[in-house]
Amino acid sequence: GGASAAAAAAMAAANVGLEPSLLPALEPLWVYSCALTKGRNVSRIAWNKRNSDLLAVAYGQYDSGDQRDGMVLCWSLKNPEWPDRVFRFNCGVTSIDFSGAQPSLLGVGLYDGTVAVYNVHCTEDKAMLDSSKTMGKHSDPVWDLQWVERERITGEERGETLVSVSTDGRVTQWSIRKGFECTDLMRLKRVTREAKGGKG
Repeated sequence: GGASAAAAAAMAAANVGLEPSLLPALEPLWVYSCALTKGRNVSRIAWNKRNSDLLAVAYGQYDSGDQRDGMVLCWSLKNPEWPDRVFRFNCGVTSIDFSGAQPSLLGVGLYDGTVAVYNVHCTEDKAMLDSSKTMGKHSDPVWDLQWVERERITGEERGETLVSVSTDGRVTQWSIRKGFECTDLMRLKRVTREAKGGKG
């Protein structure tokens, strides 16, 4: 709580030779937590791009040896005691992002390589779209995803598309117009440098 933060600030001040009263102090105004978040790591947060009252918080592990179930909680700034929405997953959530064009859509990237889209206004906790049974699913964790404005391409309208990147080396675009089709935009390969013979 506040006492432990004050003690930590005093120790930090002593370590750099300053009086604690000379250090700036921050006091928490709100804490968004409940029984569901106890003992969990926050892996990502995302503000809704049109409704600044809505915050999505992802919970998951980045370490493969310490994997457990994941969650996304959607919090209203008006209620720090209990989330408005709870989405549960069989593995950790590694990335989230709200759509700018359709603010009720939340893209979710998972440790198992799944990319999913949820409607946070829908009363069901089921994904609208999910790559778990798609041929183009990532084979490794999804480290980031973002909704990106698509430039006008011949035959395609302007709009927004979901782009993900994974440690499988793929940067993938997900189209939500006709099901959940994916196209690899880029494949990244690890390059190892060979040591020059005899020089050390």
